[in-house]
Amino acid sequence: MNNPNSELDAWLAGEDIFDQSLTVPEDWVAGFDADRQLVVLKVGPFKRLFLRPGNFNKRFYHQLYPLKIETWPYRRQIKLFEDFCTLDITLDIRFQATLIYVQKNAEQLDSINLHIKQLYADVIEDKISQELSKLADGSWVQNGLSRHENRIAISICELLTQQHIQAEALCHIAVTFVDFPEVQLGKDSVYLHVLKKTFELNQQKHAELQRQQQLDHQQALQAKQQELEHLKQLAEMRRQIQLQDAETQIQLLQDKEQQLERQREVERRIHTEQINHEQQLKEINFDIEMRVQQQLEARQRLIETQQMTDKLAHQALLEDKQTVAEINRRAVAKRRWQEVENSDVTENNAGENP
Repeated sequence: MNNPNSELDAWLAGEDIFDQSLTVPEDWVAGFDADRQLVVLKVGPFKRLFLRPGNFNKRFYHQLYPLKIETWPYRRQIKLFEDFCTLDITLDIRFQATLIYVQKNAEQLDSINLHIKQLYADVIEDKISQELSKLADGSWVQNGLSRHENRIAISICELLTQQHIQAEALCHIAVTFVDFPEVQLGKDSVYLHVLKKTFELNQQKHAELQRQQQLDHQQALQAKQQELEHLKQLAEMRRQIQLQDAETQIQLLQDKEQQLERQREVERRIHTEQINHEQQLKEINFDIEMRVQQQLEARQRLIETQQMTDKLAHQALLEDKQTVAEINRRAVAKRRWQEVENSDVTENNAGENP
């Protein structure tokens, strides 16, 4: 703490003691990447996450998720010294999820920034409350609030960075006094220091209560941190289970593929045997049809031969009958002729012998 007498002398000399009390803020490089994109490779049950490389070519099994730089405004107002002093905290946080964080929280990929806000809102609130609780002693009235602003910003950046979230924060605390709205912090610090002393007696009666509240707050913070660690362990267990399930699914698919290949081989063999069997049946049927056809043709030829034989026999019989009839006719004619000749002879003989 600065010497009050030297500070009073400087103030009486017209120097700006507020500017002298300011500390240079620490440099914090977040390392944001405005073009950071996450690639999700998904083939069946297999899934892998990686950052988009420079020469990346998107395929049908790729999904792109931009990891945007999110701005998270935080506003809070507190009152000190029985509402004599009002502090307006303006905190602007900019953050961006890293590959490691997304891999641990892959199930929240569609709303990763909202997930971060919801998960760490209470923790950030606790960090800010821890730092603001240090303002109760009133030393900031003389020294200013830049040190507390820097500590709030740095503590939040460290908190998020430890969780693999790149972040930067800017904190500003504005002060107003209810009875002295024109009083400026730093320039009127001697006067404010005198006013602060009037509240110290009232603060002492609240010291024990604040100590108990701080203890309860620390216990609650520890419980939340334990709960957060438990959630991280559960998330890791879920990730391991999902990985194991994916490997099991891949093995099942490989087994099913082998089974289907064996089934197709058996079906091809059965189909080949069926075709061969049908071919053999066709050949047998063809042989039978050929033999039947040959038998029918032989029978037909036999019938035709028999019919020809019968026809020839019938013609021969007819010719024999015609021959016999001709012979008989000739015999009858000859006999008649002889009879006529005999009759003529008889008549001639009778004429000669009257």
